[in-house]
Amino acid sequence: MANLNENVDMLIADSRFAFMQGKYKEALSLAKNAIELDNKNADAFQCAGNAYMSAADYSAAIDAYKKAVECEPDKGDRYFNLAYAYATDNKAADALAMFAKADEVGCSPNVVGQLYKIVAMLCFDLRKFDDAIINFIKAEKIIGIDMDILQRKALSYSMSGQTSAGIEVANQMKIVAPTEYLGYRIAFNIILQEDRLEEAEKELDRAECFAKPTADIFADWVAYQNARFKLDGDPNHLLDAVRKINDSLCVLHPSAEDATAAYLNAAEIYVQLENADMALNCLHAAENPAVSYNEGFSVIERPDIDVRTASRPSEREIAHAIDAVRRKYGDRRLEAMGREMTRKTVRSSSGAEEQLTPLAAEPESPADTYRIDDGAKVVFDQEKQDQLFRLYLSAYTLKKDIPHIKTYASKLANSTEQHNKYVGKYSLVKALKDEGDPNYKDEYQSLLRFLRNSMIKDPSDLMAVSFRIQCLIDLGQFDDAEKLCGMLSDELAKPLREQIISAKAGGDS
Repeated sequence: MANLNENVDMLIADSRFAFMQGKYKEALSLAKNAIELDNKNADAFQCAGNAYMSAADYSAAIDAYKKAVECEPDKGDRYFNLAYAYATDNKAADALAMFAKADEVGCSPNVVGQLYKIVAMLCFDLRKFDDAIINFIKAEKIIGIDMDILQRKALSYSMSGQTSAGIEVANQMKIVAPTEYLGYRIAFNIILQEDRLEEAEKELDRAECFAKPTADIFADWVAYQNARFKLDGDPNHLLDAVRKINDSLCVLHPSAEDATAAYLNAAEIYVQLENADMALNCLHAAENPAVSYNEGFSVIERPDIDVRTASRPSEREIAHAIDAVRRKYGDRRLEAMGREMTRKTVRSSSGAEEQLTPLAAEPESPADTYRIDDGAKVVFDQEKQDQLFRLYLSAYTLKKDIPHIKTYASKLANSTEQHNKYVGKYSLVKALKDEGDPNYKDEYQSLLRFLRNSMIKDPSDLMAVSFRIQCLIDLGQFDDAEKLCGMLSDELAKPLREQIISAKAGGDS
Protein backbone atom coordinates (compact mmCIF):
# COMPACT_ATOMS: atom_id res chain seq x y z
CA MET A 1 0.00 0.00 0.00
CA ALA A 2 2.86 2.35 0.87
CA ASN A 3 4.44 1.70 -2.53
CA LEU A 4 1.09 2.45 -4.24
CA ASN A 5 0.77 5.76 -2.44
CA GLU A 6 4.36 6.63 -3.27
CA ASN A 7 3.74 5.86 -6.95
CA VAL A 8 0.61 8.03 -6.98
CA ASP A 9 2.40 10.88 -5.23
CA MET A 10 5.28 10.66 -7.72
CA LEU A 11 2.91 10.71 -10.71
CA ILE A 12 1.12 13.76 -9.28
CA ALA A 13 4.43 15.53 -8.65
CA ASP A 14 5.59 14.72 -12.19
CA SER A 15 2.25 15.92 -13.61
CA ARG A 16 2.58 19.23 -11.77
CA PHE A 17 6.16 19.64 -12.98
CA ALA A 18 5.19 18.88 -16.60
CA PHE A 19 2.33 21.39 -16.32
CA MET A 20 4.69 24.09 -15.04
CA GLN A 21 6.97 23.40 -18.02
CA GLY A 22 4.08 23.82 -20.44
CA LYS A 23 3.97 20.10 -21.27
CA TYR A 24 0.20 19.84 -20.93
CA LYS A 25 -0.32 16.54 -22.78
CA GLU A 26 2.32 14.88 -20.63
CA ALA A 27 0.77 16.43 -17.52
CA LEU A 28 -2.65 15.01 -18.43
CA SER A 29 -1.23 11.57 -19.21
CA LEU A 30 0.55 11.44 -15.84
CA ALA A 31 -2.60 12.62 -14.03
CA LYS A 32 -4.65 9.89 -15.72
CA ASN A 33 -2.08 7.30 -14.66
CA ALA A 34 -2.40 8.54 -11.07
CA ILE A 35 -6.21 8.31 -11.26
CA GLU A 36 -5.99 4.71 -12.53
CA LEU A 37 -3.99 3.84 -9.43
CA ASP A 38 -6.15 5.84 -7.01
CA ASN A 39 -9.55 7.10 -8.19
CA LYS A 40 -10.19 8.76 -4.84
CA ASN A 41 -7.22 11.12 -5.00
CA ALA A 42 -8.38 14.76 -5.26
CA ASP A 43 -4.94 16.04 -6.32
CA ALA A 44 -4.87 13.64 -9.29
CA PHE A 45 -8.22 14.95 -10.53
CA GLN A 46 -7.01 18.48 -9.86
CA CYS A 47 -3.97 17.91 -12.11
CA ALA A 48 -6.21 16.46 -14.82
CA GLY A 49 -8.55 19.45 -14.56
CA ASN A 50 -5.66 21.88 -14.86
CA ALA A 51 -4.39 20.12 -17.99
CA TYR A 52 -7.86 20.14 -19.56
CA MET A 53 -8.18 23.87 -18.80
CA SER A 54 -4.90 24.57 -20.60
CA ALA A 55 -6.30 22.79 -23.67
CA ALA A 56 -9.56 24.81 -23.43
CA ASP A 57 -11.50 21.56 -22.92
CA TYR A 58 -13.71 23.12 -20.28
CA SER A 59 -16.31 20.37 -20.20
CA ALA A 60 -13.66 17.75 -19.33
CA ALA A 61 -12.06 20.16 -16.84
CA ILE A 62 -15.39 20.64 -15.08
CA ASP A 63 -15.88 16.88 -14.82
CA ALA A 64 -12.38 16.45 -13.36
CA TYR A 65 -12.85 19.27 -10.83
CA LYS A 66 -16.22 17.79 -9.82
CA LYS A 67 -14.43 14.53 -9.02
CA ALA A 68 -11.90 16.47 -6.94
CA VAL A 69 -14.80 18.06 -5.00
CA GLU A 70 -16.34 14.62 -4.40
CA CYS A 71 -13.00 13.39 -3.05
CA GLU A 72 -12.56 16.38 -0.70
CA PRO A 73 -15.96 18.05 -0.12
CA ASP A 74 -14.66 19.89 2.93
CA LYS A 75 -11.94 21.82 1.07
CA GLY A 76 -12.98 25.18 -0.36
CA ASP A 77 -10.16 25.36 -2.92
CA ARG A 78 -11.73 22.42 -4.80
CA TYR A 79 -14.99 24.36 -5.19
CA PHE A 80 -13.02 27.43 -6.26
CA ASN A 81 -11.33 25.55 -9.11
CA LEU A 82 -14.67 24.12 -10.25
CA ALA A 83 -16.23 27.60 -10.09
CA TYR A 84 -13.36 29.06 -12.11
CA ALA A 85 -13.89 26.43 -14.82
CA TYR A 86 -17.61 27.24 -14.93
CA ALA A 87 -16.81 30.95 -15.22
CA THR A 88 -14.33 30.33 -18.04
CA ASP A 89 -16.99 28.25 -19.82
CA ASN A 90 -19.43 31.22 -19.56
CA LYS A 91 -21.67 29.40 -17.07
CA ALA A 92 -22.02 32.36 -14.73
CA ALA A 93 -24.88 31.02 -12.59
CA ASP A 94 -23.08 27.72 -11.88
CA ALA A 95 -19.85 29.63 -11.22
CA LEU A 96 -21.47 31.94 -8.66
CA ALA A 97 -23.06 28.97 -6.87
CA MET A 98 -19.70 27.20 -6.60
CA PHE A 99 -17.88 30.36 -5.51
CA ALA A 100 -20.49 30.82 -2.78
CA LYS A 101 -19.89 27.22 -1.66
CA ALA A 102 -16.12 27.77 -1.68
CA ASP A 103 -16.58 30.86 0.50
CA GLU A 104 -18.85 28.94 2.86
CA VAL A 105 -16.48 25.99 3.26
CA GLY A 106 -13.40 28.20 3.45
CA CYS A 107 -10.46 28.61 1.08
CA SER A 108 -6.74 28.96 1.59
CA PRO A 109 -5.51 32.57 2.07
CA ASN A 110 -3.94 32.81 -1.39
CA VAL A 111 -7.26 31.87 -3.01
CA VAL A 112 -9.77 33.99 -1.05
CA GLY A 113 -8.78 37.30 -2.63
CA GLN A 114 -9.03 35.88 -6.13
CA LEU A 115 -12.40 34.36 -5.25
CA TYR A 116 -13.89 37.74 -4.34
CA LYS A 117 -12.29 39.38 -7.38
CA ILE A 118 -13.72 36.85 -9.83
CA VAL A 119 -17.14 36.90 -8.15
CA ALA A 120 -17.13 40.69 -8.43
CA MET A 121 -16.28 40.48 -12.14
CA LEU A 122 -19.07 37.98 -12.72
CA CYS A 123 -21.50 40.28 -10.91
CA PHE A 124 -20.25 43.14 -13.07
CA ASP A 125 -20.84 41.15 -16.27
CA LEU A 126 -24.33 40.25 -15.00
CA ARG A 127 -24.92 43.99 -14.31
CA LYS A 128 -25.31 43.34 -10.59
CA PHE A 129 -23.23 46.41 -9.86
CA ASP A 130 -23.99 46.77 -6.13
CA ASP A 131 -22.94 43.15 -5.53
CA ALA A 132 -19.85 43.73 -7.68
CA ILE A 133 -18.83 46.73 -5.54
CA ILE A 134 -19.16 44.73 -2.29
CA ASN A 135 -17.00 41.90 -3.63
CA PHE A 136 -14.39 44.26 -5.10
CA ILE A 137 -14.05 45.88 -1.68
CA LYS A 138 -13.62 42.43 -0.06
CA ALA A 139 -10.99 41.50 -2.66
CA GLU A 140 -9.07 44.74 -2.07
CA LYS A 141 -8.83 44.05 1.66
CA ILE A 142 -7.01 40.80 0.91
CA ILE A 143 -5.16 41.46 -2.36
CA GLY A 144 -4.36 45.13 -1.77
CA ILE A 145 -3.85 47.62 -4.57
CA ASP A 146 -4.90 46.08 -7.88
CA MET A 147 -5.50 48.21 -10.98
CA ASP A 148 -7.92 45.68 -12.45
CA ILE A 149 -10.04 45.80 -9.29
CA LEU A 150 -9.92 49.59 -9.16
CA GLN A 151 -10.98 49.86 -12.80
CA ARG A 152 -13.96 47.53 -12.44
CA LYS A 153 -14.94 49.08 -9.12
CA ALA A 154 -14.95 52.58 -10.62
CA LEU A 155 -17.11 51.39 -13.50
CA SER A 156 -19.45 49.59 -11.11
CA TYR A 157 -19.97 52.78 -9.13
CA SER A 158 -20.62 54.66 -12.35
CA MET A 159 -23.10 52.10 -13.70
CA SER A 160 -24.97 52.05 -10.38
CA GLY A 161 -25.37 55.83 -10.52
CA GLN A 162 -22.72 56.61 -7.88
CA THR A 163 -20.65 58.79 -10.19
CA SER A 164 -18.83 60.70 -7.44
CA ALA A 165 -17.62 57.43 -5.91
CA GLY A 166 -16.56 56.27 -9.37
CA ILE A 167 -14.48 59.40 -9.90
CA GLU A 168 -12.92 58.98 -6.44
CA VAL A 169 -11.73 55.51 -7.46
CA ALA A 170 -10.46 56.90 -10.79
CA ASN A 171 -8.44 59.43 -8.79
CA GLN A 172 -6.99 56.57 -6.73
CA MET A 173 -5.86 54.97 -9.98
CA LYS A 174 -4.08 58.19 -10.96
CA ILE A 175 -2.23 58.19 -7.65
CA VAL A 176 -1.23 54.53 -8.02
CA ALA A 177 -0.16 54.92 -11.67
CA PRO A 178 0.27 58.67 -12.34
CA THR A 179 1.68 58.30 -15.87
CA GLU A 180 -0.96 55.81 -17.03
CA TYR A 181 -4.01 57.12 -18.84
CA LEU A 182 -6.51 54.54 -17.51
CA GLY A 183 -7.62 56.52 -14.45
CA TYR A 184 -8.14 59.65 -16.52
CA ARG A 185 -10.05 57.67 -19.13
CA ILE A 186 -12.50 56.26 -16.61
CA ALA A 187 -13.10 59.71 -15.11
CA PHE A 188 -13.53 61.18 -18.60
CA ASN A 189 -16.11 58.58 -19.63
CA ILE A 190 -18.07 58.99 -16.40
CA ILE A 191 -18.20 62.75 -16.94
CA LEU A 192 -18.97 62.44 -20.67
CA GLN A 193 -21.92 60.11 -20.00
CA GLU A 194 -23.44 62.90 -17.92
CA ASP A 195 -22.92 65.40 -20.79
CA ARG A 196 -20.63 67.55 -18.63
CA LEU A 197 -18.59 68.49 -21.66
CA GLU A 198 -16.55 71.32 -20.16
CA GLU A 199 -15.39 69.09 -17.31
CA ALA A 200 -14.69 66.27 -19.81
CA GLU A 201 -12.40 68.59 -21.76
CA LYS A 202 -10.57 69.59 -18.56
CA GLU A 203 -10.04 65.91 -17.76
CA LEU A 204 -8.43 65.32 -21.14
CA ASP A 205 -6.25 68.39 -20.65
CA ARG A 206 -5.12 66.99 -17.28
CA ALA A 207 -4.31 63.68 -18.90
CA GLU A 208 -2.20 65.36 -21.57
CA CYS A 209 -0.19 67.13 -18.90
CA PHE A 210 0.55 64.10 -16.73
CA ALA A 211 -0.08 60.81 -18.56
CA LYS A 212 1.96 59.25 -21.33
CA PRO A 213 0.40 59.67 -24.79
CA THR A 214 -1.63 56.64 -25.83
CA ALA A 215 -4.02 55.74 -28.63
CA ASP A 216 -6.85 55.83 -26.07
CA ILE A 217 -6.40 59.50 -25.19
CA PHE A 218 -6.60 60.51 -28.84
CA ALA A 219 -9.65 58.29 -29.33
CA ASP A 220 -11.29 60.01 -26.37
CA TRP A 221 -10.51 63.44 -27.81
CA VAL A 222 -12.29 62.36 -30.99
CA ALA A 223 -15.26 61.08 -28.95
CA TYR A 224 -15.36 64.39 -27.07
CA GLN A 225 -15.37 66.46 -30.28
CA ASN A 226 -18.12 64.25 -31.72
CA ALA A 227 -20.19 64.85 -28.59
CA ARG A 228 -19.69 68.59 -29.00
CA PHE A 229 -20.77 68.35 -32.65
CA LYS A 230 -23.95 66.45 -31.76
CA LEU A 231 -24.78 69.15 -29.24
CA ASP A 232 -24.39 72.26 -31.38
CA GLY A 233 -23.77 71.05 -34.96
CA ASP A 234 -20.61 73.16 -35.32
CA PRO A 235 -18.39 71.45 -37.97
CA ASN A 236 -15.28 72.93 -36.35
CA HIS A 237 -15.58 70.21 -33.70
CA LEU A 238 -15.23 67.57 -36.40
CA LEU A 239 -12.21 69.39 -37.83
CA ASP A 240 -10.69 69.37 -34.33
CA ALA A 241 -11.34 65.62 -34.20
CA VAL A 242 -9.39 65.18 -37.44
CA ARG A 243 -6.52 67.21 -35.96
CA LYS A 244 -6.43 64.83 -32.99
CA ILE A 245 -6.26 61.87 -35.37
CA ASN A 246 -3.35 63.59 -37.10
CA ASP A 247 -1.68 64.22 -33.73
CA SER A 248 -1.96 60.52 -32.90
CA LEU A 249 -0.14 59.60 -36.11
CA CYS A 250 2.62 62.12 -35.33
CA VAL A 251 3.05 61.34 -31.63
CA LEU A 252 2.67 57.57 -31.49
CA HIS A 253 4.54 54.93 -33.43
CA PRO A 254 1.58 53.40 -35.26
CA SER A 255 1.60 49.95 -36.77
CA ALA A 256 0.15 49.50 -40.24
CA GLU A 257 -3.12 48.41 -38.59
CA ASP A 258 -3.13 51.52 -36.38
CA ALA A 259 -2.55 53.80 -39.36
CA THR A 260 -5.35 52.10 -41.29
CA ALA A 261 -7.75 52.62 -38.39
CA ALA A 262 -6.75 56.29 -38.14
CA TYR A 263 -7.28 56.88 -41.86
CA LEU A 264 -10.68 55.15 -41.74
CA ASN A 265 -11.73 57.25 -38.74
CA ALA A 266 -10.70 60.41 -40.56
CA ALA A 267 -12.67 59.29 -43.62
CA GLU A 268 -15.77 58.80 -41.43
CA ILE A 269 -15.45 62.38 -40.24
CA TYR A 270 -14.94 63.80 -43.72
CA VAL A 271 -18.09 61.99 -44.87
CA GLN A 272 -19.95 63.76 -42.04
CA LEU A 273 -18.43 67.01 -43.26
CA GLU A 274 -19.53 66.13 -46.81
CA ASN A 275 -15.94 66.54 -47.99
CA ALA A 276 -15.85 63.67 -50.47
CA ASP A 277 -12.36 64.37 -51.84
CA MET A 278 -10.64 64.22 -48.45
CA ALA A 279 -12.71 61.17 -47.50
CA LEU A 280 -11.48 59.41 -50.64
CA ASN A 281 -7.87 60.50 -49.98
CA CYS A 282 -8.08 58.96 -46.50
CA LEU A 283 -9.64 55.76 -47.85
CA HIS A 284 -6.90 55.36 -50.45
CA ALA A 285 -4.36 55.88 -47.63
CA ALA A 286 -6.12 53.22 -45.52
CA GLU A 287 -5.62 50.67 -48.28
CA ASN A 288 -1.89 51.48 -48.48
CA PRO A 289 -1.03 52.50 -44.89
CA ALA A 290 2.74 51.92 -44.91
CA VAL A 291 3.38 53.88 -48.11
CA SER A 292 0.95 56.64 -47.09
CA TYR A 293 2.44 57.07 -43.63
CA ASN A 294 6.06 56.89 -44.74
CA GLU A 295 5.50 59.46 -47.50
CA GLY A 296 3.96 61.89 -45.00
CA PHE A 297 0.28 61.70 -45.96
CA SER A 298 -1.69 64.06 -43.72
CA VAL A 299 -5.34 63.56 -42.80
CA ILE A 300 -5.64 67.32 -42.42
CA GLU A 301 -6.79 69.38 -45.38
CA ARG A 302 -4.61 72.48 -45.22
CA PRO A 303 -5.07 75.66 -47.27
CA ASP A 304 -1.94 76.79 -49.09
CA ILE A 305 0.47 78.58 -46.80
CA ASP A 306 1.24 82.11 -48.01
CA VAL A 307 4.84 82.61 -46.90
CA ARG A 308 4.94 86.15 -48.29
CA THR A 309 2.44 87.50 -45.75
CA ALA A 310 3.51 85.40 -42.79
CA SER A 311 5.18 87.36 -40.00
CA ARG A 312 7.67 85.80 -37.62
CA PRO A 313 6.37 85.52 -34.04
CA SER A 314 8.42 86.80 -31.15
CA GLU A 315 10.98 84.55 -29.45
CA ARG A 316 8.73 84.46 -26.39
CA GLU A 317 5.75 83.26 -28.47
CA ILE A 318 7.89 80.60 -30.14
CA ALA A 319 9.21 79.35 -26.79
CA HIS A 320 5.68 79.23 -25.34
CA ALA A 321 4.36 77.25 -28.32
CA ILE A 322 7.26 74.79 -28.17
CA ASP A 323 6.78 74.25 -24.43
CA ALA A 324 3.05 73.65 -24.94
CA VAL A 325 3.62 71.00 -27.63
CA ARG A 326 6.46 69.32 -25.74
CA ARG A 327 4.43 69.22 -22.51
CA LYS A 328 1.51 67.55 -24.27
CA TYR A 329 3.20 65.23 -26.72
CA GLY A 330 6.95 65.24 -26.26
CA ASP A 331 9.76 65.91 -28.72
CA ARG A 332 8.55 63.47 -31.38
CA ARG A 333 5.42 65.52 -32.06
CA LEU A 334 7.52 68.70 -32.17
CA GLU A 335 9.87 67.22 -34.75
CA ALA A 336 7.00 65.82 -36.82
CA MET A 337 5.21 69.17 -36.84
CA GLY A 338 8.40 70.91 -37.94
CA ARG A 339 8.97 68.50 -40.80
CA GLU A 340 5.34 68.70 -41.90
CA MET A 341 5.18 72.50 -41.85
CA THR A 342 8.48 72.75 -43.72
CA ARG A 343 7.21 70.39 -46.40
CA LYS A 344 3.90 72.25 -46.71
CA THR A 345 5.59 75.62 -46.90
CA VAL A 346 7.97 74.56 -49.68
CA ARG A 347 5.15 72.94 -51.66
CA SER A 348 2.90 75.99 -51.44
CA SER A 349 5.41 78.82 -51.84
CA SER A 350 4.67 79.23 -55.58
CA GLY A 351 8.17 79.97 -56.87
CA ALA A 352 9.48 81.38 -53.60
CA GLU A 353 11.96 78.47 -53.37
CA GLU A 354 13.83 80.00 -56.31
CA GLN A 355 14.78 82.95 -54.10
CA LEU A 356 16.14 80.77 -51.31
CA THR A 357 19.60 79.31 -50.94
CA PRO A 358 19.27 75.53 -50.73
CA LEU A 359 20.55 73.85 -47.58
CA ALA A 360 22.85 70.86 -47.66
CA ALA A 361 20.85 67.71 -47.17
CA GLU A 362 21.39 66.17 -43.75
CA PRO A 363 20.28 62.56 -43.55
CA GLU A 364 18.04 61.92 -40.57
CA SER A 365 19.15 59.33 -38.10
CA PRO A 366 17.13 56.12 -38.45
CA ALA A 367 16.65 56.20 -34.68
CA ASP A 368 14.92 59.58 -34.93
CA THR A 369 12.64 58.83 -37.87
CA TYR A 370 9.97 56.22 -37.36
CA ARG A 371 8.72 54.35 -40.41
CA ILE A 372 6.19 51.61 -40.85
CA ASP A 373 7.77 48.54 -42.42
CA ASP A 374 7.29 49.01 -46.17
CA GLY A 375 6.31 45.36 -46.46
CA ALA A 376 3.63 45.57 -43.78
CA LYS A 377 0.25 44.42 -45.03
CA VAL A 378 -3.09 44.93 -43.35
CA VAL A 379 -5.60 42.10 -43.55
CA PHE A 380 -9.10 43.52 -43.71
CA ASP A 381 -11.54 41.35 -41.78
CA GLN A 382 -15.22 41.40 -42.75
CA GLU A 383 -16.08 44.28 -40.41
CA LYS A 384 -13.23 46.51 -41.58
CA GLN A 385 -13.82 45.65 -45.22
CA ASP A 386 -17.49 46.57 -44.86
CA GLN A 387 -16.49 49.84 -43.24
CA LEU A 388 -14.16 50.59 -46.16
CA PHE A 389 -16.82 49.81 -48.80
CA ARG A 390 -19.47 51.77 -46.88
CA LEU A 391 -17.25 54.84 -46.69
CA TYR A 392 -16.32 54.63 -50.36
CA LEU A 393 -20.03 54.38 -51.13
CA SER A 394 -20.79 57.44 -48.98
CA ALA A 395 -17.99 59.49 -50.53
CA TYR A 396 -18.98 58.66 -54.11
CA THR A 397 -22.62 59.33 -53.24
CA LEU A 398 -21.59 62.83 -52.18
CA LYS A 399 -19.87 63.23 -55.56
CA LYS A 400 -22.87 61.68 -57.38
CA ASP A 401 -20.42 59.36 -59.12
CA ILE A 402 -22.87 56.65 -60.18
CA PRO A 403 -20.39 54.13 -61.69
CA HIS A 404 -18.39 54.07 -58.44
CA ILE A 405 -21.60 54.04 -56.38
CA LYS A 406 -22.71 50.89 -58.22
CA THR A 407 -19.28 49.29 -57.77
CA TYR A 408 -19.15 49.71 -53.99
CA ALA A 409 -22.88 49.13 -53.48
CA SER A 410 -22.46 45.75 -55.19
CA LYS A 411 -19.53 44.90 -52.92
CA LEU A 412 -21.49 45.89 -49.82
CA ALA A 413 -24.56 43.96 -50.97
CA ASN A 414 -22.51 40.76 -50.56
CA SER A 415 -21.73 41.46 -46.91
CA THR A 416 -22.59 38.84 -44.30
CA GLU A 417 -23.76 41.61 -41.96
CA GLN A 418 -27.44 42.33 -42.51
CA HIS A 419 -27.43 46.12 -42.21
CA ASN A 420 -24.52 46.50 -44.63
CA LYS A 421 -26.24 44.11 -47.04
CA TYR A 422 -29.36 46.33 -46.93
CA VAL A 423 -27.30 49.49 -47.49
CA GLY A 424 -25.58 47.92 -50.50
CA LYS A 425 -28.76 46.58 -52.10
CA TYR A 426 -30.69 49.80 -51.57
CA SER A 427 -27.84 52.02 -52.84
CA LEU A 428 -27.60 49.88 -55.97
CA VAL A 429 -31.27 50.23 -56.94
CA LYS A 430 -31.21 53.94 -56.05
CA ALA A 431 -28.24 54.39 -58.41
CA LEU A 432 -30.20 52.65 -61.18
CA LYS A 433 -33.08 55.07 -60.62
CA ASP A 434 -30.77 58.08 -60.59
CA GLU A 435 -29.12 57.11 -63.88
CA GLY A 436 -32.51 56.55 -65.53
CA ASP A 437 -32.32 52.79 -65.98
CA PRO A 438 -35.62 51.71 -67.58
CA ASN A 439 -35.85 48.64 -65.32
CA TYR A 440 -35.28 50.42 -62.01
CA LYS A 441 -38.90 49.89 -60.82
CA ASP A 442 -38.55 46.14 -61.27
CA GLU A 443 -35.35 46.25 -59.22
CA TYR A 444 -37.16 48.15 -56.47
CA GLN A 445 -39.94 45.56 -56.40
CA SER A 446 -37.36 42.79 -56.15
CA LEU A 447 -35.71 44.56 -53.21
CA LEU A 448 -39.09 45.09 -51.51
CA ARG A 449 -39.77 41.34 -51.74
CA PHE A 450 -36.34 40.63 -50.27
CA LEU A 451 -37.03 43.01 -47.37
CA ARG A 452 -40.50 41.50 -46.76
CA ASN A 453 -38.96 38.03 -46.60
CA SER A 454 -36.37 39.31 -44.14
CA MET A 455 -39.19 40.59 -41.92
CA ILE A 456 -41.01 37.26 -42.13
CA LYS A 457 -37.85 35.52 -40.89
CA ASP A 458 -37.30 38.15 -38.18
CA PRO A 459 -40.36 40.27 -37.30
CA SER A 460 -38.15 42.46 -35.06
CA ASP A 461 -35.97 43.53 -38.01
CA LEU A 462 -36.48 47.31 -37.83
CA MET A 463 -33.83 47.94 -40.47
CA ALA A 464 -35.87 46.01 -43.03
CA VAL A 465 -38.88 48.20 -42.22
CA SER A 466 -36.84 51.39 -42.60
CA PHE A 467 -35.45 50.34 -45.98
CA ARG A 468 -38.91 49.27 -47.17
CA ILE A 469 -40.19 52.75 -46.32
CA GLN A 470 -37.24 54.33 -48.15
CA CYS A 471 -38.00 52.25 -51.26
CA LEU A 472 -41.68 53.26 -51.18
CA ILE A 473 -40.71 56.93 -50.87
CA ASP A 474 -38.44 56.60 -53.91
CA LEU A 475 -41.31 55.00 -55.86
CA GLY A 476 -43.73 57.73 -54.83
CA GLN A 477 -45.96 55.32 -52.88
CA PHE A 478 -46.37 57.74 -49.99
CA ASP A 479 -49.53 56.28 -48.42
CA ASP A 480 -47.91 52.85 -48.08
CA ALA A 481 -44.79 54.49 -46.68
CA GLU A 482 -46.89 56.36 -44.10
CA LYS A 483 -48.56 53.14 -42.95
CA LEU A 484 -45.21 51.44 -42.41
CA CYS A 485 -43.94 54.45 -40.46
CA GLY A 486 -46.59 53.60 -37.88
CA MET A 487 -44.67 50.41 -37.09
CA LEU A 488 -41.60 52.37 -35.97
CA SER A 489 -40.89 54.38 -32.85
CA ASP A 490 -41.32 58.13 -33.14
CA GLU A 491 -37.55 58.56 -33.08
CA LEU A 492 -37.01 56.25 -36.06
CA ALA A 493 -40.12 57.39 -37.95
CA LYS A 494 -39.49 61.14 -37.69
CA PRO A 495 -36.71 61.49 -40.33
CA LEU A 496 -38.59 59.17 -42.69
CA ARG A 497 -41.80 61.20 -42.35
CA GLU A 498 -39.79 64.33 -43.07
CA GLN A 499 -38.56 62.66 -46.26
CA ILE A 500 -42.12 61.81 -47.23
CA ILE A 501 -43.17 65.45 -46.77
CA SER A 502 -40.17 66.64 -48.81
CA ALA A 503 -40.78 64.12 -51.59
CA LYS A 504 -44.47 65.06 -51.82
CA ALA A 505 -43.44 68.69 -52.19
CA GLY A 506 -41.17 67.75 -55.09
CA GLY A 507 -37.89 67.66 -53.18
CA ASP A 508 -35.22 64.94 -53.30
CA SER A 509 -36.33 61.68 -51.81
